[in-house]
Amino acid sequence: MMLVYALKRTREQQNEIKSNTLEEDIDNGGVDPNDPETIILTNEYNRKFRVRSITMANIPANEFVDTDGRRLEGIREQSLYVLCHAAMPSVLVEIGYINNHEEEEYLNSEEGQEAIVNTIVRSIQVYKDKVEQVVR
Repeated sequence: MMLVYALKRTREQQNEIKSNTLEEDIDNGGVDPNDPETIILTNEYNRKFRVRSITMANIPANEFVDTDGRRLEGIREQSLYVLCHAAMPSVLVEIGYINNHEEEEYLNSEEGQEAIVNTIVRSIQVYKDKVEQVVR
């Protein structure tokens, strides 16, 4: 299963920005979290990162299914701490479940671990190549 950040924590993010911004910082030219321009830019970054995260999640999802023959439970949006505090596109990859005996054996085996790492490395390389093509 691939997990990407769901935009459900916007209020939490705004509260965090406000709590980390002191009035004296604003007076000295810092970012005012109540400024409409700041809110618009923050929302646009969140949207852009969400779209890129979904694009990024599709790559290992396809690699695990097509190359490794693993089953996929889909790409889901979740409001997880590790995803919502990343200031970049992010994906959490769940490889399997240790409460499933077959998956536990695969996850603990040298062969399984090597296959998982190789798939993730290939996926990162494919994503990097795609991003670099857009930049050029």
